[in-house]
Amino acid sequence: MTVILDTCILKLATFPRPDNPSALIAELALRGLIELWASPAMLEEYVEVLGDDAEFLAALSQHIRLCFPLTPLAVIRHQPDNRFLECALAVKADFLITVNTAPGHFDQSRYGSTRVCTPGVFVNLPEAQPFLCKITHP
Repeated sequence: MTVILDTCILKLATFPRPDNPSALIAELALRGLIELWASPAMLEEYVEVLGDDAEFLAALSQHIRLCFPLTPLAVIRHQPDNRFLECALAVKADFLITVNTAPGHFDQSRYGSTRVCTPGVFVNLPEAQPFLCKITHP
């Protein structure tokens, strides 16, 4: 399963709570159970936002596959969000996970073959259950 994580998901994953869906998704990536992709522009944003949690960022970066999108997009009004969409479309990601679903952000449920959903929705999808079982019931 190929996944693009908006920066907000990674920031939310750093908040300790047993029922934190963003933390569960990050754990899936850290264990290599989902295929996490990012472009250099996305990595820059990750570093900027997660700079205060260098250990988490370093661990996560070992599991990120690099994508170099060739087509710049201006589909989303909030310009920086286009970098995430560019990567998602380039790798034909299954999911782009974000909490930014307001107008001007990721306000469509699907871009091409990539589904957009929030962390809470993702962890409850039937497709995600086999992966989540591996970390919640080892």
